[in-house]
Amino acid sequence: MTEQGTLECRGISVNFGGVQALTDVSIEVRAGRITALIGPNGAGKSTMLAVASGLLRPSAGRVLLDGTDLTGQPPQAFARKGMARTFQSPQLVKDLTVRQHVVLAHRSAGHRSRFWLDVLGLSQTDRAAELRLVDDLLDDLGLGAVADATPDALPMGTRRLVEVAQCLAKEPRILLLDEPSAGLNAAETGVFAQLVLRLCHERSIAVLLVEHDLELVLNISDEVYVLDFGKLIESGTPDQIKKSSAVKAAYLGTVEA
Repeated sequence: MTEQGTLECRGISVNFGGVQALTDVSIEVRAGRITALIGPNGAGKSTMLAVASGLLRPSAGRVLLDGTDLTGQPPQAFARKGMARTFQSPQLVKDLTVRQHVVLAHRSAGHRSRFWLDVLGLSQTDRAAELRLVDDLLDDLGLGAVADATPDALPMGTRRLVEVAQCLAKEPRILLLDEPSAGLNAAETGVFAQLVLRLCHERSIAVLLVEHDLELVLNISDEVYVLDFGKLIESGTPDQIKKSSAVKAAYLGTVEA
């Protein structure tokens, strides 16, 4: 029986009009562990993440969540099975407050989403409970002080935390993070790294991290997969990845080159 909170991508290949973006790539992401996907620019990381989250149907291979084959299903099917993801650029609405973003995310996942009762004003108890839950989550992420602010008033690091809060409001079992350190300074990256570690371990969430910052990856990951030109060239622990000649060649080039 497959462990709850498991993402499996088996033999994934993607072809774009004759261009082979991915070739027979397999990865596994498990609950309570941080799994990283790295590689040089153009290696196929974004394509793999799109397949893993249901945004792109692979030319070959299967995507399974908790043992259920969701290959070719729309992203909402992945969300219903407990997946949430962030994007390279936070997808936030400029006219909504931080609190409103998280409330909407909570409702989108079906938690106390009694729309007509809300409209008719007949669900005050549910609404109060929902706001308490949302405010507790914001406080836990250090966002309580900006709950009533809009995204355009916030620095990039804080906007990324808002997107994470949206994901957590859906109570996911699997969390996909797309370039979370992009646009962050060293201090913000350090804070974000500790947050990801805490969320993964305390909530037993399976985390798939796609990231260019190798120092961040090697410091917090349990397992690392390395892509180059759409192929998996190495996988293992951070220590194994550090010592891999194939990884060094992919990032730095060979001596001959």
